[in-house]
Amino acid sequence: MPQPTIVIDGIEPLDLPGARQSIAPLHALLRECILDGRLAPGTVLSQVALGRQLGVSRTPVREALRMLQEEGFVEAEPNQRMRVTGIDPAELDADYAMRIMLETLAMTMTLDGFGARARREAKAQVTAMRRAARAKDIEGWFTAHGEYHRLLTAGAGAALQRQLRALSDRSVRYIRITQLFDPKSWSEPGNVEHPAILDAVVAGDREAAVSCLAHHLERTALRVLRDHAPDYVPAAVPNAMSLVNAGPSPWET
Repeated sequence: MPQPTIVIDGIEPLDLPGARQSIAPLHALLRECILDGRLAPGTVLSQVALGRQLGVSRTPVREALRMLQEEGFVEAEPNQRMRVTGIDPAELDADYAMRIMLETLAMTMTLDGFGARARREAKAQVTAMRRAARAKDIEGWFTAHGEYHRLLTAGAGAALQRQLRALSDRSVRYIRITQLFDPKSWSEPGNVEHPAILDAVVAGDREAAVSCLAHHLERTALRVLRDHAPDYVPAAVPNAMSLVNAGPSPWET
């Protein structure tokens, strides 16, 4: 049986300006609901129902859904409605392979300009992740984790950073939806890997930084794939690791 058309639980009508000014906040809200699972994969999205619940006209809803379709979060139905895209292990494999390639590139573009302020901020995010994990603060953990990775790639240009944000958002969606996310279980390897990446960046050790970051992303990808689709054999991630020449994992025993 197909997924029913639903509205978003717990969301009240929005106090938004005119139609044109409503598009950005409406897009941000629907995007957040897809990323955190409130709008589950396969959910059919009705422009009329969403507009009625959120207190806006169909025009900004239609434009917000078009933007989400361009980002790959929704897909068109034959009846001109939209459906939240499903969970595909091949897409996750490809997304993480692209992250390995592009994020290591962006980090190497950041090394020379990674000064004292950036170091302090990155260390603060590592501490924030640990605190959030202890408190089981999922939102706090993801916020700190995202900011940590942004700091490591801040020296790349805007175009590259936009691609990295899109890839990161899609991969985070998989982590949050396909697993019962536990910040503590994710923080345990991160407590080793995140400081090691940062130490290599601070030291200006390009080879070590690339190796640590690539293996960090590889481990995350393989864990999610193993939990979500244990029969799937990754192809893109291993090839990306070969292309960045990451060498053996620094955390292998």
